[in-house]
Amino acid sequence: MISARKLFLPFSLFVAMLLLPSCHNDGLSREQRRVRRAAVHYYEYLQDGDSRRFVDHMADADVMPETYRSEMEDLVSEYADDLQRQHGGITSITALGDTIEGDFAHVYLQLAFADSTEEQVGVPMRRIEDEWKMQ
Repeated sequence: MISARKLFLPFSLFVAMLLLPSCHNDGLSREQRRVRRAAVHYYEYLQDGDSRRFVDHMADADVMPETYRSEMEDLVSEYADDLQRQHGGITSITALGDTIEGDFAHVYLQLAFADSTEEQVGVPMRRIEDEWKMQ
């Protein structure tokens, strides 16, 4: 007679093998997951009020003149302040969809706010050296 202890490991491995394919069974390609994750991550900087890091992930941030970069950071900060004032801030960010054509993409995000309202935004993205950045 085989003990339950000897059956546990093979049974656990069998169950894990059955469940493993469902981990990425969302119908999305690797690039779709990457571009969506990037857009959500960058908007989390906005949610946290970190305008500098938000601007860091714009397509040409590394070559922006310092005065232009500073203006961009101020604009992003004002936008985040407006969202906070009007809606109590962003409570969650969800990627709803995307379109990808070569090195360009458009990610559609849903922003949920503290006042229970929601807003959908489109985020144009560009792949630069294998990293997705906001256009």
